[in-house]
Amino acid sequence: MIASALSFITDELNAYFNATFQPLEPKAILSAHVNSDGTPATDITNKVSVTLINLEPESTVRNMTPTRGGGVGDFVLNPALKLNLRVLFAANFSEYTESLKFLGSTLAFFQGHSVFTAQNSPLLDKNFDRLVVELETTSYQEWSFLWGMLGTKYMPGVVYKIKMVTIQSAVVQGAASTLGGIAINS
Repeated sequence: MIASALSFITDELNAYFNATFQPLEPKAILSAHVNSDGTPATDITNKVSVTLINLEPESTVRNMTPTRGGGVGDFVLNPALKLNLRVLFAANFSEYTESLKFLGSTLAFFQGHSVFTAQNSPLLDKNFDRLVVELETTSYQEWSFLWGMLGTKYMPGVVYKIKMVTIQSAVVQGAASTLGGIAINS
């Protein structure tokens, strides 16, 4: 689900860039900044890289009860895991002014598209009720730690929180039965 959410956001950002700048190739790419062998990623040159930097559980929906299936063959599923993704959008262009142009355009896109639903985004994965995007405040110290963690040098960027990415396993945790109208997990 994480890959699906970030791929969707990257595709939507590319569609916005295409409408705004008509580039010859996609300018947003879902990518790390460093390859697994420690060498710098070359596929992010002259692109806005979209990189997952952290995730956390959504605190407003904790302590949910297990999901129960109804009817014949009742079942119990553990509650869905709702996540917030922290995502870096970094403009890595050879010309600094081009980096600023695409960074500004990224900000403009999310200012106008802060909530994605099936109604306003038909390509949104049907497993998502909605995705909510919020601009994060990042201090100088956090930027320093972030670029050190990524193993690369600073480039103009912004961090957004993408809220309510749902992870749900289809593994049945038990059967549900009722006794006098009261559900009992077995």
